Amino acid sequence: MKNSILKVILPSCFFLFLVPGSALAQCTLSNGTSCVCPDTSSDCDLLPDITISWYALESYQSGPTEYSQTGNGANNGKLRISSSTPNIGYGPLEVSSIDASGNKLIVCGTDTFTVPDSVAFSCPNGQIPKQILRQHIYHRNGSAMTYREHLTPPMTYSNTSMYVDDWGIFSLRVPLANDPDPRNWPVAGYGRKRAFCLMNYGSCSTYSNHCKDTNTTYQQGTTLLNANFPNWGLGSNYNCSPVEQGIASGYTDIYSENLDGMWITIPPTTCNGNYWIYYEVDPHNYFEESNEDNNYTLIPFTLTLQNAPGNPVAGIQSTEVPVVCGTDSVHLMASAGFAYLWSNGATTQKIKAGPGSYSVTVTSYCGMATSDTFVVSSVAIPSAPAVTGDTVCLGNPATLSASGTNITWYDANDSIVGTGNTYQSPPLTSTTVYYARDININNGVLTNGGKPDSSGSGGYFTGLQSLLFTAYKPFILKSAKVYSNVAGVRNIEVYSSTGQLIESGLFYIPVGEYRVPMNFNIPVGEDFRITVNGTPDLWRSNGNVSYPYTISDTLSITGSTASPTIYYYFYDWEIEVGYHRCEGPKVAVSAEVEICAGIDPLAMNNMIRVYPVPAHDRVSLEITSVSNEDHALLKITDMAGRELYARELMLRTGEKQITDIDISMLPEGVFMLNLTISGNSYVRRLIRL
Repeated sequence: MKNSILKVILPSCFFLFLVPGSALAQCTLSNGTSCVCPDTSSDCDLLPDITISWYALESYQSGPTEYSQTGNGANNGKLRISSSTPNIGYGPLEVSSIDASGNKLIVCGTDTFTVPDSVAFSCPNGQIPKQILRQHIYHRNGSAMTYREHLTPPMTYSNTSMYVDDWGIFSLRVPLANDPDPRNWPVAGYGRKRAFCLMNYGSCSTYSNHCKDTNTTYQQGTTLLNANFPNWGLGSNYNCSPVEQGIASGYTDIYSENLDGMWITIPPTTCNGNYWIYYEVDPHNYFEESNEDNNYTLIPFTLTLQNAPGNPVAGIQSTEVPVVCGTDSVHLMASAGFAYLWSNGATTQKIKAGPGSYSVTVTSYCGMATSDTFVVSSVAIPSAPAVTGDTVCLGNPATLSASGTNITWYDANDSIVGTGNTYQSPPLTSTTVYYARDININNGVLTNGGKPDSSGSGGYFTGLQSLLFTAYKPFILKSAKVYSNVAGVRNIEVYSSTGQLIESGLFYIPVGEYRVPMNFNIPVGEDFRITVNGTPDLWRSNGNVSYPYTISDTLSITGSTASPTIYYYFYDWEIEVGYHRCEGPKVAVSAEVEICAGIDPLAMNNMIRVYPVPAHDRVSLEITSVSNEDHALLKITDMAGRELYARELMLRTGEKQITDIDISMLPEGVFMLNLTISGNSYVRRLIRL
């Protein structure tokens, strides 16, 4: 939660009694009579305008708190900050997780589901669910007040909370004397905040100096108080509801530095000196505002607990795997400084780099240093495969072929249906087009690390705790060993430092030692958490534990969420670094279907389906005829062979035909459905409940 003490003194009546002036009694979310439009008309959108306060960033809770790289536990190398986000617009920022019917929009991959709010939704096939939020944009038309909905991109989903991903992004920057725009300054360290509560933390008069007509320039802007807002208080008494949140006009929301995610990570090579803290709220413009250009601020800050000048270190980092297809490129970033000189002549902190070797000389507060060589490798893009189609009789599978070293087959929906140089389709009822492509794979380097096994004291644990780690390079967490007390399915999840779900999967784990094949793609980042959602009942070690567990230059397992002496669940990590795949062009290949003379009993058998099984009162018989016969005899018998039902069906060659059969007259039990077509018999089992 935010600051529980201050929340207690802001009950719902606080909002109502502070409305300034009787005129605003008719400026509500249901009555627009006295609401003021920005253009002085009586027909307008009343948009919010969210800003970020330099005054609060500098002074709230005594300003930012710097921590050295060691000796501070979870705060090692962190610069903790607070933020205040005033709404200086004519209308509220109001965000809802449901529509007027009480339904939420959940996204699973490319599919969107409309789900009642009361349902705790899980995606089919183990996909990570995301939630689309709804911004209410109020519109005054005379005395009428209505709203329209603006849908956000998919956000982190929780059935008990409402989250806004990347509500704030902040960075520590090195000032450049020749560039007045701080957005262009080199970045020494990043941080980001996922909001869990947009609320009326306090009014602009309560938090004087937080609300200004401009906050983008340090120590500038005229302070705005409640009386300066024509529609002051327009909105609701927004709080941390999982259904509706927001910031009313003339109110501010505050995130304190003690909250999760409210920090900038200071890289270990950073030297003491004069920096600036840059903070941007709603940086991706998820929400509509009257002004999208005033969502940032900055303040100066001097680091004093980092490296002393005189020990310069330069480095190169890529958040992407430094392997490209053909002549593609990746982004490389040098450690922060005042000046840069790359081996290719570039003089910016970031460059796009194709295949080759790179180094950079960086001038910083520590002095001048040159990095080690950084190599960007290349994988050839495969050529288009030569393909051969097939022609088959109706109801038969087709065999297709393609040349290449690593062929993958796709259907018309771009779903993978097979691999290898040949592909056999399912039985076909019509001409079908498939696609083949060749893929070149650059296998990465496999490495193991972490606590190697469960040796030492410990026990099986059923609570919710996590193992913490930092990724210096992108890698694949291929597998890890666990020790299980009971057999069953476990939901293993990886979260970012801001609580965003990065990877997850359901895995069946037997009793005893077992290596879990996770194959999770892990990006560069600090303070990731890997955990089991639910009841782990897996072994945790509280003896023979010694953090950090570093795996080459790729990652460091730094601790746990419970104690620096406890190790949770995942032993002997197997990681892969440098894996990359390059796909060639897809080539269409056709499986032609013909209606052939005579009948193929095997093909006909493939074209008959009975469902549902078991059934209650009715079943459906689905037939696609591959013969030139125009009828079939249907019989249902009991297990002793006694005939209970019979009828003749008319068939249409090459067409799918569905017949509805009433079986309510049958007793409960198991029966046989027999079809006779051209002298051949086809049998299906029926179960009536």
